[in-house]
Amino acid sequence: MLMLILAFPAVLLYGIVLSTYLPQSKYRHGTLFSIKLPPEAMNHRDINRIQMRFNRQMIRLGIVMAVLFLPIVLLQDAEVFQIIYYLVWMIALSIVMIMPFRRAFRDTLALKRANGWYVGPKRVIQADLRVAYLKSARVAPLALFLIPLALSVGLMVWSFQSDMAGLGIASLVLTLMLTLMHLSLGRVKSKVYSTDSERNVMLNQAVRRVWSYTYLLLATVENLLLWGMGWLLGRMAEESADIWLIVPAVVALIPLAVILLAYRQVKSLERQAMDSDNGYVDSDDDEYWANGFTYHNPYDRHIFVEKRVGTGYTVNTGTWAGKLLMGGTVALVAALLIGVSFMLIRAELTSPQLTVTPDQRIEIDYPMYSYDFAAADIEQLDLVDEVPSGVKTNGEATGKFARGHFRLKELGKARLYVFHQNPPYIRIKLADTYIYFNDRDPAQTKLLFEQIETARAMVRQAG
Repeated sequence: MLMLILAFPAVLLYGIVLSTYLPQSKYRHGTLFSIKLPPEAMNHRDINRIQMRFNRQMIRLGIVMAVLFLPIVLLQDAEVFQIIYYLVWMIALSIVMIMPFRRAFRDTLALKRANGWYVGPKRVIQADLRVAYLKSARVAPLALFLIPLALSVGLMVWSFQSDMAGLGIASLVLTLMLTLMHLSLGRVKSKVYSTDSERNVMLNQAVRRVWSYTYLLLATVENLLLWGMGWLLGRMAEESADIWLIVPAVVALIPLAVILLAYRQVKSLERQAMDSDNGYVDSDDDEYWANGFTYHNPYDRHIFVEKRVGTGYTVNTGTWAGKLLMGGTVALVAALLIGVSFMLIRAELTSPQLTVTPDQRIEIDYPMYSYDFAAADIEQLDLVDEVPSGVKTNGEATGKFARGHFRLKELGKARLYVFHQNPPYIRIKLADTYIYFNDRDPAQTKLLFEQIETARAMVRQAG
């Protein structure tokens, strides 16, 4: 089950990387490897060599990364290390697979400089004051973002009440992020397509309008998807969990489809508007694209510019805001990778500890999910051989153990501190939740059960 869930985003990312970079070796719309070249440059022998080398390297790296995915399959019995290896593989894929493109970009740019293959004015930033003045017009009204905001706030309230806080937090963060992206459209560099000012105004307005409504649609759709996930979490049992093979696909593919449709619409608008224009302006700014996809231009004050490779916008690292955004993103990814790896390894090496204190309290010590209660609060105490099926709402769950908050079939809310397939289990019923606990050693589990039973009896005698 976990293997299938991990495989879907891996295959999706693998396909996106290949479909994004492999076509860069073909001369399209006056560019090769994201560099603007005149048609006659394509007959140059060294250009052809760069193309062939790039294609060979991409195929070889594609095969290597596919082979390096196999250990993930072999680590199914060590899920913690399987997940860590998987995260490292995903990041390595994102870095390694772009290396041939970076080399091809640099070599092609060097040939362009050596042969003087410049297109349009060299090292010139085109500007149109009318475009700058009207650049924020006709975008989606900010008030419309109150719709996804209301959905996210509602989900936040519900998720905290239903012990699924992660869904609510994810919903609110995503909504705020897309709203900020909408607001940042006013900071996106205006693109000069033509010497015709009216045509520039029209196209920049149309492009911003498309992306602003795309962000609005994404915010709404993602909130609805998260609501749906919450509904499923609250009603599904573990034996029905095959549906989660579909859920990641839907959550990933719907936003991707929306973005791709928006990108195609933008390109269609540009082609339709420029096909009949004789005043087309082509500014040669290749040197500001350090790797073909990283824009660094200290002479350009715009924070966001349209990508040359892929869809959407990228930041201008030549500005202070761009540096902060890029550095913050890298730091966040690194922190998440280190943090997740640390928690997974800790979960593998650390087991919950149950202690009965002298004042007849039961304390369960485990990072992030510690819990304690009085023996007098126990309504029912049993030693059972099975844990009911259910779903995790906030915790850790692998094929070996389950720890944290869960929702169990026919029982509802529960806290689990159990090793799977290792009976018996201590079952404790409190007023508002169930607790399941066992030790790796069945004999120790039975001893802890007797200690809790003794503490409960002492409380009753004292009462």
